[in-house]
Amino acid sequence: MLQSWFAAVCSAAVLASAVTAGDAYDAQAQAIVDGFSADQLLGQMTQLTLATVMNGTTRTLNETAVRSFAKQHVGSYLNTYWDGPVNGSYGYNASEFRSIIQRIQEISMEENGGHPIIYGIDSVHGANYVDGSVLMPQQINSGASFNPDLVYE
Repeated sequence: MLQSWFAAVCSAAVLASAVTAGDAYDAQAQAIVDGFSADQLLGQMTQLTLATVMNGTTRTLNETAVRSFAKQHVGSYLNTYWDGPVNGSYGYNASEFRSIIQRIQEISMEENGGHPIIYGIDSVHGANYVDGSVLMPQQINSGASFNPDLVYE
């Protein structure tokens, strides 16, 4: 009985501190948003595909384009597929993706007052865009089989 009571008190204390920490983050985020101009708010709600900041034939980062979009306060980018091979490859490997995303983040924070961007990876098709990655069945197809044993295999 004492053990259950102690566990309940500890759980309540942890939950209360998590809620307090969450409230502090919410207040901090709200203060940042409250300081945005209308242009900054519109920019933050804009999401571009990675292709908009890449050099088409070489698939290298066009830093001028990133800088231009950062000055317009673009808030996020989403990964996309390549429309054909470049030097025998159909995508970036994980370290190349990481390098590109880091550089976009650096430029964006330099140009837009230190506000980070969000980079989105398509959770269904995303691994398909990373060279050398392991592809798993898509969740919707697995669910549509109505066969948990098959999905487990």
